[in-house]
Amino acid sequence: MENYTTPDGKKWILTFSDEFEGTELDLTKWERGPEVRRQNAGGWWDNAHSYLDGEGHLVLKASLREDGRPLSGAIRSAGKFEQTYGYFEARLQLPKTTGYWGAFWILCRGMGRGIPSAKAGVEVDILESGECLRKGVNHAIHWGGYGENLRSVSKCFYDGDWYEGWHTYALEWTKDAYIFYIDGRETWRNTEVEICEVPAYVKLTAEFGTWAGEIKPEELPDCMLVDWVRVYKEAE
Repeated sequence: MENYTTPDGKKWILTFSDEFEGTELDLTKWERGPEVRRQNAGGWWDNAHSYLDGEGHLVLKASLREDGRPLSGAIRSAGKFEQTYGYFEARLQLPKTTGYWGAFWILCRGMGRGIPSAKAGVEVDILESGECLRKGVNHAIHWGGYGENLRSVSKCFYDGDWYEGWHTYALEWTKDAYIFYIDGRETWRNTEVEICEVPAYVKLTAEFGTWAGEIKPEELPDCMLVDWVRVYKEAE
């Protein structure tokens, strides 16, 4: 796809995409992990848990190691693709078990450094599936760093059959707003948080945490599937 028109009529030019064809992750676009501990359920990102299935999908697997440690997959475009403003979208099939969730998000380096201003760095969760206990999905914006200065706003949706089949999730990031879409329908427009002015990279992840409910070993392994991810900039 070379061009894209959003529901409000804006035209966009493709700047980054992956259709996840073949059997090997494109390491010119992505890196796995990093392999670090995540959240509060003792889970770790594990590089072997992110791979292509040979049928046009990225698999972000979640499983329990023999010793009980939760493992899950993650990839990011840090250092390979970063962009300020634009239209970010992905087509996903969400995991159904509780205890872990899949996510499609963008992250600015300033957020990780704990810079207090949202202009200097944010995490925008375009989609998180951790509301699966109630069959909902979540959008969120975080800023201020990951310590005591963390600030967040979010919005959850329970009005769709999100855990059946494929759905497309998108963010339109402009100089004036963060606008979220599900299956082409605008679901949340936030103009109250300061708009970030620095580049962000793309993340596709799965992780364990109590936010998603109790881990059910009998329902694992499970996975989030990604059909494709695409990023655009507004046409001049």
